[in-house]
Amino acid sequence: MKFFQSFLISLFAFFIPIQGILIAIAVTIIVDTLTGIYKAKKLNEPIISKKLRGLVSKAFIYETVIIMLFIMDVFILSEFFELWFSIKYFFTKVMAITLIFIELVSIKENIEAAQKINIYNQIRKFIKESKNLKKDLTDLTK
Repeated sequence: MKFFQSFLISLFAFFIPIQGILIAIAVTIIVDTLTGIYKAKKLNEPIISKKLRGLVSKAFIYETVIIMLFIMDVFILSEFFELWFSIKYFFTKVMAITLIFIELVSIKENIEAAQKINIYNQIRKFIKESKNLKKDLTDLTK
């Protein structure tokens, strides 16, 4: 029993460098699911358990991919990429950013569909209005 306990502690310690990445991916998957439910409620669409079951498989696949890439990074790729980029676990981080970006795009699409808005147009409009506000404030101070 003591050997098994020591093995599990060592295994968890090995994956400590990517715990933040794993948490970030899990959070984006949860937020994507919540925005998907919000969109379904807003558009009076049925919430199908089959789609919610996909949440578990998606989370399992994403987390497993990151763990496997981390193992490859540690034992094969890390030295090579550290010479070029000076970033530890470069490949793992690039894939994590890719997976998080995919989820963020899905979150954006869910919000746009539920609210019937275009987020990019809203941001452009906000920037344009802030430039006008800055110009007006500059004119007032002259």
